[in-house]
Amino acid sequence: MKKSLLKLIPDAIYVRLLYRRAYGRFPDLRNPTTFDEKIQWYKLHYRKPVMATMADKFAVRAYLEERGFGYLLNELQHTYERVEDIDFAQLPQSFVLKATHGTNMNIICPDKSQLDWEQSCQLMNSWLSTNHYQVGREWAYKNIKPQIICEDYLENKEYNDLIDYKFYCYDGKPAVVWACTGRSSSDGVKYTAYDMDWQPISVNKGKPSNSFCVTMPDRFSDMQNIATELSQGFPFIRVDLYSVENKLFFGELTFYPDSGVVPFSPDHFNYFFGDLFQLSRCNEA
Repeated sequence: MKKSLLKLIPDAIYVRLLYRRAYGRFPDLRNPTTFDEKIQWYKLHYRKPVMATMADKFAVRAYLEERGFGYLLNELQHTYERVEDIDFAQLPQSFVLKATHGTNMNIICPDKSQLDWEQSCQLMNSWLSTNHYQVGREWAYKNIKPQIICEDYLENKEYNDLIDYKFYCYDGKPAVVWACTGRSSSDGVKYTAYDMDWQPISVNKGKPSNSFCVTMPDRFSDMQNIATELSQGFPFIRVDLYSVENKLFFGELTFYPDSGVVPFSPDHFNYFFGDLFQLSRCNEA
């Protein structure tokens, strides 16, 4: 179906169709029990205005400053409203370009001499012409101003990679962290889940697990405390952090991991994560 026609479908119908495409059945939104059913409900009914600021990759910087977490921010090199305003010659040798108004819109460049700049510009133009909200009806992204930001390139040298620690948090309680590796690898991204004692959990969600155990970061307790503070007051939020040379960095905040349409394996974890996600908290929005 053409994008112009998809935009006409009401949110309540669209998320049901999106879920059915992934699971082969419609979600129970009157009495949701699984995590991904509750994510669909979340899209439709949980709408705190501050969520748009928190989801915006640029605006969230001021939000973190106000909350006393400015020390977590990666260095911001520049902000662009148009791709043609980016002067490739002036970019540092390594950098990250990301769109502010969606997810999975990143160009990670460890060496710009190896970057196909023409292809990168085409990709960024496609991002700027996209309203990420239309893709999965993730409400928090609906009115974010599309921009491109340039930040410093980060790397965990011991892994020759940047480990992304994604905390699943429930009203101020981090429950599980996904260690994400392989963003720059030809083998692709891998997620390994750990509990708050850094014991691995045998669960997958869209990505395979690592064949090795990621070492618990030195400041893991500090990361838990940060995730606790940033997730207060939200029935569910994912808090992404990095740990590089004993310094912590902020990644992003998201309310709708995988748009709620990437199944867990084994399937019973959809109920495990769903049980932690208390929709009764949503009445406080």
